Amino acid sequence: MNKVHLKFWGFLQDLFDKHRSLISFILVVIGIILLNFILNQIVSPLKIDFFSSLVGDKSQTFIDFAPEVWLGLLSLVLGTLIIVISIASQSTPKLIDLYIKDLRSIFYMWFITVSATHNLWLQLSASSGYSGYEANILLNTYVFLPLGLILALPYILYILKYTTPGNVIEKIFKENLNTNRLLKDSSYQFLLNNPHIVERYQFKMFEALNQLDDLLEYVEFKEPKGDIIQKMGISVRNYVNIKDKINPNFFKICKKIRNDISFKTLSGQFEEIEESKTFYEHKAFRLLGNAYFKLIENNDFDLASQCVYEIAKSGKTAIENNDDELLEVITIKMNTIFRFGIKHGLKNHEVRNIYNALFHYSELIGYQIASKKTKQIERSCKFLEVYGTEIFKHSRTEASFTFLVDVFALELKKALIRLNEAEYNIVFQNEILSFFLNLDNSPDVSRDELGQTRIKNDGVRVLQVGLSLYYLKHNKNDLTQRIIDDIFEDFEHLGKDLKSAVEFTCSKLKVFTPTFWEDTDRGNVNLYYANEKDQIPLFLKMFNEQWDKLMKSKVNRY
Repeated sequence: MNKVHLKFWGFLQDLFDKHRSLISFILVVIGIILLNFILNQIVSPLKIDFFSSLVGDKSQTFIDFAPEVWLGLLSLVLGTLIIVISIASQSTPKLIDLYIKDLRSIFYMWFITVSATHNLWLQLSASSGYSGYEANILLNTYVFLPLGLILALPYILYILKYTTPGNVIEKIFKENLNTNRLLKDSSYQFLLNNPHIVERYQFKMFEALNQLDDLLEYVEFKEPKGDIIQKMGISVRNYVNIKDKINPNFFKICKKIRNDISFKTLSGQFEEIEESKTFYEHKAFRLLGNAYFKLIENNDFDLASQCVYEIAKSGKTAIENNDDELLEVITIKMNTIFRFGIKHGLKNHEVRNIYNALFHYSELIGYQIASKKTKQIERSCKFLEVYGTEIFKHSRTEASFTFLVDVFALELKKALIRLNEAEYNIVFQNEILSFFLNLDNSPDVSRDELGQTRIKNDGVRVLQVGLSLYYLKHNKNDLTQRIIDDIFEDFEHLGKDLKSAVEFTCSKLKVFTPTFWEDTDRGNVNLYYANEKDQIPLFLKMFNEQWDKLMKSKVNRY
């Protein structure tokens, strides 16, 4: 019986979604007929002649004025509706699709339309006398008509508000959340065994994302654009939080989704996407990725950064739900964003997009570290090394990229500090430290050119020494020694200048303050500041001891 009950309600819901306008019309007609019948049962037994007392001139009928009023009301409402919706649709796509689903509008429009038709029927019936129609006339003239007139102005104001971008965004977002609530409802899971219902809900979820994406393209102001990006991110995170409560049959990709414009290029991955249950996330992240590329081309740096933030925040949700497949999807999308940023940066001599994206990538690594995702931490840090090394190579010809090399080194430094604070084993810390030390060692750069590059820019060395001071503070002398060994690899290029270069780096660390005197997109924090300045003497002692050993070996060799 319960299964039959669920099938019945699923059928009703599907029927209402497809034919809500027709069903609303039928309900309004039934409502008016019932009201007429009930009122007629009350009025008829009283046998009161309402019309002789209300109309003195028998040549004038009681409802002669009503058709003109109903026609005026319909013209006012429909005229306003057509003008407002038509104008607003030019800058707010999908608005008409949303309007025809709005039950308040549907019921009000059918109410005044059916009531006006009801009045016309009463006019035709007047030619044969009013006998038996007293209740109908009272209801139409003194209830429906005043009610329609009173509601006209509030309805017009409602439509004006309805067409604002913020309201349209909110309606699409809420409709998507309502879909999610249904999907996680335990009493609804049986219905998801029906492929037609699965297809309908998959399409509804994709349609909401497509509508938000269209709005992002057409809306001109930053505030609604930012709101759209945020709503897309929240939609993904809300969905990820309920995925484990949804019937597994829901994740089989239907035909409509396979034909979606964002999915046609993924035809070879459909089986993998179905197994990982990430079809919705793939769609959302692809839209956010496309939006990111368009935004950086239009120099909307803050909005582009928000796209990356929403993806990284979704990574946190994936980690909280132990969804490693989704985390892999997010990591790939973040890497793709780096590729967009590098391409744009080389073309436009602009690094801030990569700088902002890197900040959020670092946040994602921080989430992984807090959740002990060692495999993902290793892969993410490796990707930082890969892209950082590529940027180091580009910095030879693109001066603005030099700063980015330091930023990649800084984020790896942050990751290493987090690993130590989370008490990861020393072997794993050494493995991640290798990525940090390899960051400025591009295989495509000759050793002589590499040495000259490091002379021009010692930012990475400052960060290396700063990390050494942190390790000394926390009694990780072996890790400090490894950094010193890496610094000594520069002896071949710098010779005896290496010692003065390291001493100069330490002197700069002594005077660096926690903040810059100018703001960046990430605030005014000084990237090179090290809080453990008191460890500089110990660091120099270890460095000088190794320096003396090196000098002695050189003397003995000759």
